[in-house]
Amino acid sequence: MEFLLALLVLLLLAKVFGEALHYIGLSSLIGEVAVGIILGPALLGWIIITPGDSTSEAIRGVALLGLIVLMLVAGMNSRFDMLMKVKFKAFVISISGVAVSFVLGFWVAYAWSQQLLTSLFVAAVLSNTATEVVIRFTEHSPFRDLMVGAALIDDIFAVYILGILSTATLTQTLDFSVLIWSTLGIVSFFIIVVYLSHELIIKRNIMRKLWRFQQRGIPLTFAIILALVLATVAQRIGLHAIIGAYMAGLFIGRLRERPMVTLQSRIRLNTMMESITTSLQSLLTPMFFVFVGLSFGMNPSPGQLFHWSQISLVLLLALTIAAFGGKLIGCGAGAAAVGYRGRDLAEIGTAMCARGSLELAILQFGLLSGVVDSGLFAVMVMTALITTILTPILYKYVTRK
Repeated sequence: MEFLLALLVLLLLAKVFGEALHYIGLSSLIGEVAVGIILGPALLGWIIITPGDSTSEAIRGVALLGLIVLMLVAGMNSRFDMLMKVKFKAFVISISGVAVSFVLGFWVAYAWSQQLLTSLFVAAVLSNTATEVVIRFTEHSPFRDLMVGAALIDDIFAVYILGILSTATLTQTLDFSVLIWSTLGIVSFFIIVVYLSHELIIKRNIMRKLWRFQQRGIPLTFAIILALVLATVAQRIGLHAIIGAYMAGLFIGRLRERPMVTLQSRIRLNTMMESITTSLQSLLTPMFFVFVGLSFGMNPSPGQLFHWSQISLVLLLALTIAAFGGKLIGCGAGAAAVGYRGRDLAEIGTAMCARGSLELAILQFGLLSGVVDSGLFAVMVMTALITTILTPILYKYVTRK
C-alpha cells in the first residue's frame, strides 16, 4: 500500500506539473524533476529512496523501466535513415560543439574534483544537446533541419561516450584497452542491430503481421520486449542497459525506411509510431524524471541527510557558463566553418545549448554507480534544468526581428 500511494502521488503530480510547464512552452521534464525535488529529501522529505526498503526498490524499478522506455523512444526518434543522410554541415556543427563543450566541462569538473572518471561524466553530460527540446522551439526556423540533425549526431556521441564510461566504471580502469574494447563492442552491437533490422524490418516486414493486432497493443508490447532484450544483451557484454534500449529504438524506427505503396499505408505507419511513442512516454518516462528529483537529496552515507550547503554556487556558475559557452563557441565555430555568418551563428549556437533527458540518464548512472557524489549530482541537475529553461528564452531574443 505504501508503494501504491507513493506511485499515485508521484505520477499524479508529475503529470500535473509537467503538463502545466508544457502549456507555457517549457519542457515537461522540468516539472517532473521538480516534483521529485519537492517531495524528496532535498525539501519536504516525504518520499526518501532508501537502499533495501521495499517501497524504495519498487519505485527504483519503475524508474528503471521508465529509463529504458526513454531510450527506446530516443532511438525511434533518431531515425537511422536520417542519420545516414545527414548533411556534412550538421556533422561539423555537432562535432565542434561536442568537442568544445566536452573540454570545458572536463576542465571545470577536474579543477573542482581532481577525479578523472567523475570529470568525464560531467563532460559527457555537458557535451550533448537535447534533441526533443530543439525540435520544440525551432519549429519556424530556416535552420531547423540542420540543428535537429546536429542534435541527433550529439545523441550518437553521447551514447558512445556512455558506453565507454559504463565499461570503465565496471572495470574501475580507464586506459587505451578499455577505449578500444568498448568501441569494438558498441560498433559490433550497432552493426548487428543494423543488419537484423534490415533483414527483419525492411526486407521481411515482420511488423506487418503485428499491425493486425494493433488494437490489442501487440506492436507496443513488441517494442518494450525488444528494448528489454537488447538492454539485457548490452549488460551481458559489459555495456549500459540503456544503450541496448536505444538500439531497439533504432531497430523499430527503420519501419519508416520501407517503401509505402499507398498514402494510406504511410499514414497508418506514422499513426502507429506516434501511438507507440505517446503510450510509452505518457506513463513510464515521467517516473524516471521524478526519480532524478528524488535522487537530488540522496546521500550515500547512512544516517546523513542532504543539506543545500552541499551545493557549491561557484561550481554551479562555472558549469552553467561552460554549458552555454561550449555550445555557443563550439557550434558557432562549426557553423562559421561551413559558411554561416552574423546572426545565423548566434541562432545556431543558442539553439544547441539545451540539455534534457539523455543528459539526466547519463548523470543518474554516474550517481548510482558512485562515480558522481550527491553534491555534484545536485549541481549538474540544476545546470541541466537551467539550460533547458533559459535556452528557448535566449533563442527568442537572438532571433527577434
